[in-house]
Amino acid sequence: MGEARRRKLQARREPAIPDFTNDGGVWPLSNAAMQGQLEEWFVKHGIDPTRPGIHDSSEFLRAEKRDPKTLNLVARLVEARHYSADELVDAERKILAAALAVGERVARDGRKGLCVTASGILSRMLDKMGVWNYTAKSNLAIHFPPSVSDESRYFYSVDVNHFTAPHAVVVAPPFTVIDVTAKHQAYDQEAMARWLPNLVTTKMFRPYEVTSDELVSPEVRAELLIKHGITAERYLATEKTDMLELMRLLPSREVRLNGGRLGYGIVAVCGYQEQLESLDDKNCSIDGLTPIQIFRQDVAPKL
Repeated sequence: MGEARRRKLQARREPAIPDFTNDGGVWPLSNAAMQGQLEEWFVKHGIDPTRPGIHDSSEFLRAEKRDPKTLNLVARLVEARHYSADELVDAERKILAAALAVGERVARDGRKGLCVTASGILSRMLDKMGVWNYTAKSNLAIHFPPSVSDESRYFYSVDVNHFTAPHAVVVAPPFTVIDVTAKHQAYDQEAMARWLPNLVTTKMFRPYEVTSDELVSPEVRAELLIKHGITAERYLATEKTDMLELMRLLPSREVRLNGGRLGYGIVAVCGYQEQLESLDDKNCSIDGLTPIQIFRQDVAPKL
């Protein structure tokens, strides 16, 4: 499908897509029944589900060793929980202090593609401050306004290159998306980066429909047809069932921004196993500072 036609079809669908916002202290993704089911599972496995940072408990680590997908349950609990208005206000203050600090260090660093590192560090800072959150590997589609570019930019989950993730963000109520590196990726045109803000956040939940063309790169789609005679849709349905199931459980979401849109499809849950103080390897440093140095210098004074 051509990009122009796809945009027209998308525009026709958009009025039917509801907006959910947490203005007034309501987290839009709360689901009492799901929260109860998830908490029951954690309790059954000896894990206290009432406090953030449960993924660091010894009981959780034992459960995760048996089933690596246990981390997905933490992400689902973060989204399904009910949060009081006071919880959300306190969390927002801490989140913004940490996100702005990490985002500023990414900008000073100058390297492209720091999304996994930066989002992982931000998540660990939020853990340290007692804020419910999770790190997500995310498919990303950026639809620029016509004044910036007629072409969209896609970060594919299935591509010919080998990478840790197409993109990475943090979800931390009251924010359904926190993206500290969208501006600092490799773009074909300088205007694309200029259009993006230093920090992409939203408290709204606007569902976003991720298509197979956005998940699978054109090169891989062509290879699948030529070498295997199958479509991208067939490949995803047979080879990426876990990813599609997680995308159903952690719904894709959209951020509207200055005449354009960013579509995030959560394809995996990730994060550093080490806690903030233990992240001292040069590979997780930003702007020459370790994560704990950034926290102590840039975040703690603002709390």
